[in-house]
Amino acid sequence: MQELYKFLIFETFISHGMLFIFYYLGAIFLPFIGFIYAKKLYQYPKDSLNKMLPNSYKVKLIALSVMFFLFMEILWRMMFEYLFAFLQMRDALLLSQ
Repeated sequence: MQELYKFLIFETFISHGMLFIFYYLGAIFLPFIGFIYAKKLYQYPKDSLNKMLPNSYKVKLIALSVMFFLFMEILWRMMFEYLFAFLQMRDALLLSQ
């Protein structure tokens, strides 16, 4: 009963466990959802894009897409690392009181 009371008055946080869940959901499922959405968005002009773009540009576009994907994954990871660091600082400050 005491734990429920602490949870309701925000003395106990659930964010440590939830941050792991949201990190992996975002790191794994969001790229797949984005890929499916982009595939649906560009399915109609695919033939015209194939005619307009030479093969060298297609390779550059794929390389740019992979680099953008890696960049976004690194930013996603850094954002969660800062959140974890903030929560660890908060816990350390509460313990020092």
